[in-house]
Amino acid sequence: MDRKRIRDEVIEIMAHKLPRLPPLPVTGDDDGFDYDGCVLRPEITDNQLDIAEVTMDLEDAFGVNFDEAMPGDQAMDTIGKVVDFIHARIERNFAPKAPVKAKPAAAAEDE
Repeated sequence: MDRKRIRDEVIEIMAHKLPRLPPLPVTGDDDGFDYDGCVLRPEITDNQLDIAEVTMDLEDAFGVNFDEAMPGDQAMDTIGKVVDFIHARIERNFAPKAPVKAKPAAAAEDE
């Protein structure tokens, strides 16, 4: 999944739950609004419950877990950082795995 598609879906999910975040225009043009640099707390919401709900929605939508940091925390304070986090997790989850070397079969015991 490419970063732009992830970004658009993240913004759609967040705009649905966070009324201060404008939805993406239908034309696909950002209309000059800096979504990637938009700070979640306190610019978009001060409510920790809003952040928790958005986090759960993002986890469900993209199949990722926000274990180390949640959206709105210092490490993920902007929408762009949230998108980068999700993109990196998806890339890591779908990266081709290195082939597993077969272990030699154990010698049969003499009876």
